Amino acid sequence: MVKENFKNIATDILNSVGGKDNISDIYHCATRLRIVVNNPDLVDQEKLKKVDGIKGVVIKGQEIQSFIGTKVNEYYSKLVPELHLNEKANLKQGKSEKLTFKNALSKVLDFISGIVLPIMPVIVAAGFLLAILNMCKTFFGMNPKSGTAIVLTSIASAGFYYIPIFVGFQSAIKMKIPAAMGAFLGAILTFSDINNVSGLSFLGIHLPKMQYNGTLLTSILGVILLALIYKLFDKVMPKEITYFFTPLLSILIAAPLTLVIIGPISNNISFAIAGCFNWLSAKANWLAFTLYSALNPILVMFGIDKGFVPIAMNNVSELGYDTLIYPAALPSNAAMGAAAIAIAVFSKKKITKGEGFSAGFTGLMGITEPSIFGFLLPYRRALIGAISGGAIGGLVGGILHIKQGALMAPGFISLISYFVGKNPTLNFTCGIITWLTGIISSFIITTILLKSDKNRDQNILFKNNTKIPTKKENSISKPIKAIENFSAPVSGKVIPLNQVNDDMVAQKILGDGFAIIPSNGKIYSPVNGTISSIFKTKHAICLKSDNGLDILLHLGIDTVELKGKPFDILVKEKDKVERGQLIGKMDIKQITDAGKDPTVLVLITSKDKVKDPVEPTVKETNFGDTVTSLSIY
Repeated sequence: MVKENFKNIATDILNSVGGKDNISDIYHCATRLRIVVNNPDLVDQEKLKKVDGIKGVVIKGQEIQSFIGTKVNEYYSKLVPELHLNEKANLKQGKSEKLTFKNALSKVLDFISGIVLPIMPVIVAAGFLLAILNMCKTFFGMNPKSGTAIVLTSIASAGFYYIPIFVGFQSAIKMKIPAAMGAFLGAILTFSDINNVSGLSFLGIHLPKMQYNGTLLTSILGVILLALIYKLFDKVMPKEITYFFTPLLSILIAAPLTLVIIGPISNNISFAIAGCFNWLSAKANWLAFTLYSALNPILVMFGIDKGFVPIAMNNVSELGYDTLIYPAALPSNAAMGAAAIAIAVFSKKKITKGEGFSAGFTGLMGITEPSIFGFLLPYRRALIGAISGGAIGGLVGGILHIKQGALMAPGFISLISYFVGKNPTLNFTCGIITWLTGIISSFIITTILLKSDKNRDQNILFKNNTKIPTKKENSISKPIKAIENFSAPVSGKVIPLNQVNDDMVAQKILGDGFAIIPSNGKIYSPVNGTISSIFKTKHAICLKSDNGLDILLHLGIDTVELKGKPFDILVKEKDKVERGQLIGKMDIKQITDAGKDPTVLVLITSKDKVKDPVEPTVKETNFGDTVTSLSIY
C-alpha cells in the first residue's frame, strides 16, 4: 500500500466510527488500532471492515479494535493529525464512561469470564474423569466401593468441591489483591467446621447453615468485599506494619461478613436463578432448549455464553447434571461445525476446504470459535444455517429432556458424560440423537442456502484467485531459497495459534506462527536477524530475520494497556541479534495480577514468503530449543 493513500484511509476510518466528535481516545498496540468511542451505536462495523488494510474488526464495549498488522503505526500517525491529537494526548482524562445497561452487562460478563475461564481446565478434567467413571460403572462393572473407584471419585469430586477456592484465587487476581487471600477466603468457606454446619454463631450472631462447596457466587462477592477492605487498610496502614496487619485485619472483617450476610444472600440468588432455569426447563423444556440452542452462536460470538457457566455449575453441584445450558449447546455446537463442513464441501478454494474441514471437525468436538470467526461470520448464510440447525437440534433435545453430567465442551467427547439421570443409557442415546440432529439439520439447511446463493463465488471463502497453472508451469516447482529455524523465545508450553485466547490471532489473520505459555519471564530472540522496531509500550518487538522474514514477537495478550510497566527490553532498534540471545524480560506476575494473559506469540507477518503451515514439533520447550522449521520461497 502506498503512503499517499493513508489520508484517504484515515478519512474512511473516521467516517466509519461516527466522525471526530464520536472519538474519545485513540491508541494502538502491535497490530491493532484501538479507538474508544462515545457512542458505539454510531459505528458502522461493516463499513470499517472494508477500509483498505483492515483485516478484521472487534467491538468490545466502547473500544473499537481494527486489526491492521505491523503497519498499524503508519495508520495511527495519519489519524492523529486528523484528530488534532499528539501521541501523549489522552482524551479519556476527565471523562466518565456513560453507564448503560449494555456497558454494565458487558463489564459483569467480562468480570465473570475472567474468573471462570482460567479454572475451566480443573472443571473439565474433573468432569471428564467423572464421565469415564460413570461409563466404567455402567458398562464395565466397576465396583463403586473398590479402592480404585473411591480414589478416582475423590480426585474428580475435589475439582467441584473446592470451586470456592479456585474462584477466590481468580477473583482476587481480578480485584488486584494477592491471589492467596482470595483462595484463603474460599478455603474458609469449604472448611469442614463451617461448610454445611448448623448451630454456629459468631459474636452472638447466628450463622445460617449453608453449603458452600461447589458454589461460585459467595466466593466472588466475598472476595470483592475482601478486596475493598484490603485496599483500604493497605492505603492507610503505615508501611512498616502493613505487610503483617493488612492481611490479618482484612480477613478478620471480610470472612465473618461473608458468612453472616453475603453467604445467605448469594446462596438464595444462586438457587433462585437455577430454579428459574430449571422451572423453565421443566415446564417448557422444548422452548428453553430451542431458544438457547438457536442463540448460542451469537452468545459465543460476543463471549456472553461464559456468563451462563455458573448456572450450569450450580446445576451440576445440586443435581449431579446440567439440564439446560450445556445440553442445549450440544446440538448448537454440532450445527456450527456442520455449517463449516458444508462450506468446505462446496468451496473450490483449497485453503477453504482444508481449514473448513478442520474447523468443522473441531466444532463437532465442541470448540466452535474457528467455525464462527473463520466461516460463519464471513458467510452469513452459513450462520443462518447453523442457527436454524441448532434450533431444530435444541427442539429435539428439549423434547427428549437430555442432561449432561460434566462441564466439558458440549460435543462428541462430552457424550460419555450423558450416562446420568434415572436411565443413563436412554439419556446417552437421546444425547446422540440430539447431536446428530444438529449436524444433519445444519448441513442440509446450509447446503440449500449455499446452492441458492447466486453471488456465492464473490465471497472470500469461495472466490478462487489462484491462477490454474499450465502443464509446463506445473512441472516446474518454485525453488526453496532457505530454511528458517525458529527457537523458543521463552521456556514453557508450546501451543498452536488456534488455542490462543484472541480471536484474530487464532484465525491467523495477522500471520501464522506459534505461541508459548511462559514458565519464566526471560525473552530470547527466536531467529538470527535485526531488531526492526520496538513498540513504545515494550509489549511487542519486530524482527527481520537474516533470511528476510518479518517476525512479530508479542509479549502477552492485550498487554499494551499496561503501558510498558512489566517489560524490560535489553536491545534497541537496528541491533543485530542471534538466535537464543537474551533480548528482554517480562514480569509474569505483574501481567497476571493485572488480569492479562502472559502468552508469548511468535507471528510471521511476511505471509508471501512462507507457504507451509507452521507446525510446532514440541509441546514443552526451553528457551533456545528449536520449535519449528519453515521453508522460505
